[in-house]
Amino acid sequence: MQPGWTSGLVLALGLWIAGCTPIAWTRVTLNKPLKPNDVAFIVAGKTKWGEVIKKLGAPNDLVKEPEGAVVANYYYYDGRHFGVDFGWPLGFFGPAAYAPHNMDFENSGIGADTFQVSFDANGTVQYEGFSHTASVARFKPSPFKTAIP
Repeated sequence: MQPGWTSGLVLALGLWIAGCTPIAWTRVTLNKPLKPNDVAFIVAGKTKWGEVIKKLGAPNDLVKEPEGAVVANYYYYDGRHFGVDFGWPLGFFGPAAYAPHNMDFENSGIGADTFQVSFDANGTVQYEGFSHTASVARFKPSPFKTAIP
């Protein structure tokens, strides 16, 4: 390789790492996503509070119910964003660099899931289940408003 190619490659790699490219992909997940296999050990009427906490960790939210019952909620959020700016190369050419030249295609979505466990006053599981409140992070590409599964 010639020295010019090496410098160009290093510059392009540096710009890509810094996020200065026309393509952007971001994914953010908050909390550990729970799957049915992760909670298969829970049996209503048998599993105790301590076992659930030991295997799943502390819940995100506790709700006190009448007669000493407690409901533990485990939340998990998943967000995604993908975008391409087709006008990005125009920023390198003279007068076009000063004019608006963004031609973006974006899609993004966010999903939230809840796993809920109810305990009686003695700390025994009464019921458990997933609640897919905003279940699937479906992408909605701009400017279209139809969901893509």
